Amino acid sequence: MELRYERRGECNRCGDCCINEDCEYFKLGNPSTCLIHDKERPVKCDAYPEAPPIIFENCSYYFFDTWEDNRIVGVKEV
Repeated sequence: MELRYERRGECNRCGDCCINEDCEYFKLGNPSTCLIHDKERPVKCDAYPEAPPIIFENCSYYFFDTWEDNRIVGVKEV
């Protein structure tokens, strides 16, 4: 069976997911950044976000609904 939601896009390193996880590798600043982004990261970092509506305000990922053949819109968390 085909998965319903397909994550698309790339990480823009906004850090919104890191703030919620209280990650030790996240450096808050201007710009904020992940200190290990291009290195071996925890599995949860590569998997996030897994399915809608888990997208934060500044996150560049989005989801495509393969069953309905359209982009999921309006599912951002703030």
